[in-house]
Amino acid sequence: MILFVFLTLGVLVYFKKYADTKIFLLLSTTVFFLISLLFYIFIQKVLFSAVWLFFFPIIAYLLNGLRIGFIFTTLYLAIIIIYSYLGVGVYTDFVGFLHIAISLSLFSFFVHQFEKSRKKAYKKMVEALNHLEDISYKDELTKLYNRHFLNTEILQNSTYHNKPFMFCITDIDNFKLYNDTYGHQMGDETLKTVAEIKQQSIGDTDNHFVIRLGGEEFGGFIFDSTNPKESIDTFFEKLKNINIEHKENKPYEICTISMGAVICHGNNKFDFTKIYQLADEALYEAKKNGKNQVVYKNFSDELISNH
Repeated sequence: MILFVFLTLGVLVYFKKYADTKIFLLLSTTVFFLISLLFYIFIQKVLFSAVWLFFFPIIAYLLNGLRIGFIFTTLYLAIIIIYSYLGVGVYTDFVGFLHIAISLSLFSFFVHQFEKSRKKAYKKMVEALNHLEDISYKDELTKLYNRHFLNTEILQNSTYHNKPFMFCITDIDNFKLYNDTYGHQMGDETLKTVAEIKQQSIGDTDNHFVIRLGGEEFGGFIFDSTNPKESIDTFFEKLKNINIEHKENKPYEICTISMGAVICHGNNKFDFTKIYQLADEALYEAKKNGKNQVVYKNFSDELISNH
């Protein structure tokens, strides 16, 4: 018995070091399962001796969760009840059989219910944390990332600092006139529409981010892309095809956008203050040149092309 325990402990140590966690937990539970059965067979019928039999259901659920814990515990109960009924162990008389069968079954049922409640509570907690993260990182109206996400998850993440990328600032042309003409409710709907189109065009991955900077301004990051201008072209084309009416936006009379974009090649110092300033200057040029266009600049402040 002692040799078996030491051998199993050695195997557990090996698996903990060289195997994944799931296999280690399954193997640990199996070892406790066998030890508990051996304990039942060789137990002496003294005061509180049966208490140790009740530990296995707790361990099975604690280490493996609801489904696997239920399988282990059901098998454990079945073997002990059958053993007791067949006269194996010390609880072989009828009263002892009833005591061990009923008490262990009831205890296992309560452990199962507790684990079920714990899992449900954990799920609610995870949902609440995800909701808090959404509130913290996402704009309530457009569901885009906000400035807090920009500051904490992009600007403070060194993995992005040496990557080639394009940063752009998008502004809806004459949006104040749009709100004055069509009302703020329609304005909110248009903001959501433009945000959705930009997100569809640029994407929402670990390398592409769309951010609401405030008001009618949206920011965008496109990392590790061979042709980031293609995403911008798609954005302009999709917005044009939707054809949102804006009669005060002369001469187009539909909702249009202006954009300033900065291309960084990844070999410059990551100075977002300067990058943002350059994108803002490009946006100003786009507005000055008649709106409904994008002005591209590189990080060396050289104008590349107009859309």
